Amino acid sequence: MRTILCLRGALVMSKNKMSGHKNANDSAYLKHLEFIQAIVARMAQSSVQTKSLLLPVVVATYGYALTQKSVSVSLLGIAAVLLFGYIDASYLRQEQAYRRLYNAVIEGTKEIPLLSLNPCCVDKVAFPVNADLNLAEEKSFWKKSGEVIKEWVFLDPKVWLSWAIFPFYFGFLMVGCAVLCHALMSGS
Repeated sequence: MRTILCLRGALVMSKNKMSGHKNANDSAYLKHLEFIQAIVARMAQSSVQTKSLLLPVVVATYGYALTQKSVSVSLLGIAAVLLFGYIDASYLRQEQAYRRLYNAVIEGTKEIPLLSLNPCCVDKVAFPVNADLNLAEEKSFWKKSGEVIKEWVFLDPKVWLSWAIFPFYFGFLMVGCAVLCHALMSGS
């Protein structure tokens, strides 16, 4: 299980590292860290719930496909594994983004607005809001938008290969392929 970030680490840090914050005991600063920590905890809990919801679905579909030698039900089980894996990988990606935000708030090296819960403040420069974009800026805007959409929809390969995603879902996927092969060989 992923560890939950600890607020004590923020309080123990030296004042040199907290250049963006005047006082480590500032209630808004601590509240900001608490908000981020709560989001990280929710993402981790959602990941656990996703895995626990997948188990009965996989057992039911694979079990039925094995006993009835049903190709379509085994394909349904494989599709469920892929869907739940994608959802879980999305939770992990979000959790990692908020962990980076948490670390950036503690370090104080980046300009992050007080009480901002936008993890994009850490990684990327915000898109221009100016309505008078010239052609080059507009192409740049659409290029950046495409990159963001690609990153959010297809996810980073590091997320897919994470210890929390790959072994769990890959194992169920291989079992599903074995069940599918059994159903195909038995003739449906």
